[in-house]
Order: sequence, then structure tokens, then C-alpha cells
Amino acid sequence: MRVELANGSINAEIIGSGQPILIMHGGGLDHHYMVDALEPVFEGLSGWQRVYIDLPGHGLSTVDETVATQDDVLNLINAFANIAFAGEKFAVIGESRGSYHAIGLVHTRPNDISGMMLVVADDMPGRSVDWRPKHQTFVEMPKEEMAHASPEAQDRASRRGVQKAEILEKIDRSKVPASGLADQRLAQTIQENFNFSFNVSDPAVSFERPCLIVNGRQDAMAGYQDMLDGIERYPRATLAVLDCAGHSLAWERPELFKALTIDWLHRMQP
Repeated sequence: MRVELANGSINAEIIGSGQPILIMHGGGLDHHYMVDALEPVFEGLSGWQRVYIDLPGHGLSTVDETVATQDDVLNLINAFANIAFAGEKFAVIGESRGSYHAIGLVHTRPNDISGMMLVVADDMPGRSVDWRPKHQTFVEMPKEEMAHASPEAQDRASRRGVQKAEILEKIDRSKVPASGLADQRLAQTIQENFNFSFNVSDPAVSFERPCLIVNGRQDAMAGYQDMLDGIERYPRATLAVLDCAGHSLAWERPELFKALTIDWLHRMQP
């Protein structure tokens, strides 16, 4: 699916049917990473339509030169949602950068959202703390095994808490190709205009729908303290901080990630 918008376009892959879920990946990636992380969760489940998008300026989604701020990116996502869901309520899943946009959607249109799942999230960059956990490696691959992958995949894998052959392969298959597609002009511009114009830490109303927030105890990139501090914004949230997990916790702790996600899906069902 490709939706043409006034100042860009959004590419999406749709899997399944039923209650819609808008799924957003992290910065510098594309939708393939989230497909890999989440589709094992939906094996044997029915009644969920998964709409995996490439964020604006990522993957096959495009933007023009007028897109220059985080608000502009969120406006494109909102425009896509208005067309794709045609007034129907939808849930949101966001990972890393995508989690910031999931929070933005809930902040700006809470009545349209049926539930929210945040993966390795923080309130970036309007975070309440600067502290991040120290990176730790719990499962380390021998260097000779690591050498079979591309240099970029080796670098990314070296920053994971759990280093396994299957994770290295996934990085080479999904993250490395996606990084080459990212719009560098937009990336630089967004870096200079990263904050939304509104304060996500101070919503007008609390979000009273089922939420799941999953962070890594050893995530040196996103940490977890912001989400602990902000939990009262989401009265129906389960918050889990997983040990032996960093910024790729869906790959590092797949069984627990799956169980928590299925619980969230069950809580959204009428």
C-alpha cells in the first residue's frame, strides 16, 4: 500500500484483517524490522490488521523539502492514518523513534486510539533524566563467527546485550539495508528540530486505554527512567523493564516480548 500525501508519501505493508494497528519502527530503519519482531507474536491469532509503515523519510516513504520538523513528520503520519483507517479507531505500536510518534498520536488524538504499545521508549528529547544504564553484554559471539557479517552488522551487533548468530543475520537482513534508504537531509533537519511543539509529558487528559510499555534494563540508548516517571499518564499501562535486554529487546528476549504483547492484545479486545 502506498498513500500519496500533499508533501510526501507513506509506504505500508498490511498483514491480516480485523482491528487495525498502526506500527512504527525506529529511526534509520524501515517496516521490515517491525515485521520481523512482531509477526511471530501474531502466529495463531486472528482479528488484527497490522499496518506496518515506513516512517516519512525512511524506507520507501518520501518527503519534500517542506518537511523539516518532528511536527511535520507527525502530520504526515496523521494524514496517512486518516486515509488508511477512515475514521475507525486504531491501536498504535511504536519502537524507539516510532514510540515518540505513538506518544504524539495519543497526545493529539486520544479519542481515536484504542490502545498503545511502546517499545524501548523514552520521552526523547524532552526527557526528564539524562541518566542511561551502562551497556552490558550477556551473550557474546566469538569474533570469528561475527566476521561473517557485514562491518555495519558487526558494529550494530557489538552494541547488543545478547549476541547470537540469528540476531546478527537479522541485523544484516533488515537493519543494514534500511539504513541505506534513510533520507539524510531529513535526518539532519529533524536532529535540529527534534522536539514536538507540544510537551508529551503534560497531556491535557490521561489516556484511559490499554497500554504496554517495554524497556530494556540495560538499554544504554533509551534507558527506562523516563517511562517509570511518566507511567501515571497511562492509568491502564503494564510497564515492564526486562533484564538482559537492551535496545533490541524483541530479539534479545523474544519469548517474554511475545507474552507481554499478547496480554496487551487481549486487554484491547471488547
